[in-house]
Amino acid sequence: YNFHAGNFVDNKGYSPQDQTTAELLKSKCIPMPNWVFSAKFPLEELKKWTERQIDIFASAGLTLHQVRIKNPGQGNDWTAEAIWTHVKTIASVFQARKMDPPIVYLHNHDFNGKGAHIGAQAFKLAQKDGFNTLVIDSAYRKNGTHNDNTVLLSALNMTPEQEACLIEYNYNQQAIEKILSRFDSRTSQMTPWDSDWAGGTEGSDIRIAKEYNLDVRKINHAKEVANEVFPLERAVTPFSEYKLRLGIAIMIETGIEPKSSEAVRKWVNGGGKLKVGGDVLVGLKRWETLTPESDKLLSNMADELESAMGQSSKLIGSDSLPAHFTAAQRHTALGYQRKGLEFATAQAKGTDLSPLLVAPHVLHRQPRTLPKGTRFQLLVNPSDSTSRAEIEFCGFGKAANNDITMSFLHEGAGVEIALPDPDAAVVSTADSGPRKAAKGNKFEMPAAVPGEIISYSVKPGDKLKAGQPLCVLESMKMEMKVSVPDEADGLQVKSLPCKGRTAEKQGDILAPGDLLLEMEEAK
Repeated sequence: YNFHAGNFVDNKGYSPQDQTTAELLKSKCIPMPNWVFSAKFPLEELKKWTERQIDIFASAGLTLHQVRIKNPGQGNDWTAEAIWTHVKTIASVFQARKMDPPIVYLHNHDFNGKGAHIGAQAFKLAQKDGFNTLVIDSAYRKNGTHNDNTVLLSALNMTPEQEACLIEYNYNQQAIEKILSRFDSRTSQMTPWDSDWAGGTEGSDIRIAKEYNLDVRKINHAKEVANEVFPLERAVTPFSEYKLRLGIAIMIETGIEPKSSEAVRKWVNGGGKLKVGGDVLVGLKRWETLTPESDKLLSNMADELESAMGQSSKLIGSDSLPAHFTAAQRHTALGYQRKGLEFATAQAKGTDLSPLLVAPHVLHRQPRTLPKGTRFQLLVNPSDSTSRAEIEFCGFGKAANNDITMSFLHEGAGVEIALPDPDAAVVSTADSGPRKAAKGNKFEMPAAVPGEIISYSVKPGDKLKAGQPLCVLESMKMEMKVSVPDEADGLQVKSLPCKGRTAEKQGDILAPGDLLLEMEEAK
């Protein structure tokens, strides 16, 4: 479903949601248009929105069959009567167009314990009017976030066989959650004491802050400053992550001091840029929550925005996929694009980490800290969760060539594996991979953000100019264009110490402070 930018539409008829729906249809995806429920939006606007969605699908040669209504916060105005009024308004447009009644999905998360009861009442109102294409979110009992489906379905006349199926379904869902979820919804914010890995939104914030060498206690302040300058509330789902990314960009920008909203405004209005991914820029542009500083930042980063808006030209389609991919691998590759293709390719070769999904204490542990004697399981066949191998870790060692050895015990037999020491590259020459830039050396440019090198925009011998494109990194899930900083203006490129991504191999992975570029005085 697509609720991009909610119901926003300007006085010229521009709607970011309409635009993205059209883009998805063009790329052969079938989105479900989404009306964000609020008493502030008049029903006449809901009619116009429904008409636009029907027309967008018709322009793509398709007939719209289903739409969705989202409750963003389950306030006092989220009642069965209000819901049914909105459903009838949508259905009236379909009826006027002489179309079949629409399937209307209700996003009905249970924020206050009333969700299932409200949903059951909505079912009864629909039944009373003979409307039988209403679908409401629900889940098994005690799931913690969604409606209790036993309450919701009490409004329906179910056969004994259906009742039995419901009970069996709920039992199976709880069993599945125990297998798949290390934490449930009540403890998902916890970080294991022995791991850098973290679950939940706050856990993700902590992990990302560590990648940038930031004090995790400053995360909330960074997000508050970012939201004050660049409000993103209407973005709904991604706004928390975007606040974090903008906040981190503010924290790592040495030109912004102190880390306050006033200093950020001064930096942006003075022509400054922020180290954020292209998706954040697209979000600022398309969510239409722009402040003057948002407009100015987009103007300062026009090249980066244009590059991000042009990402659709790099979409991976069905023709890009190997014939031997399974349906699941094709779905992963098309849905998650390059990252999905990389994962599906690794999975097809048997080189992905899926076998370790049942061993989170190994998968998420800090490198080279696994205690001797640790026992864990491996999925032998990812399609069969019961097919597992019992493994015991017997410790680390050192080979004659300084490779790191790892010993395991499997069915009474010892197995030893040797891999190159990943720290060896740090002390080697620049040609062999990433190393730390020397602090205070103006001819060694450090990476300011972690990420994978996609490509350089300069070559040895080029004279650098402040603001020109330097390289492209993939950081925090999006490509980020890095510009030449002011302090490198007028210097000459001596060497490119990192390898970029190719069709076959990943680019070098950099951490903050790793050598990004070697320079020298211009000749």
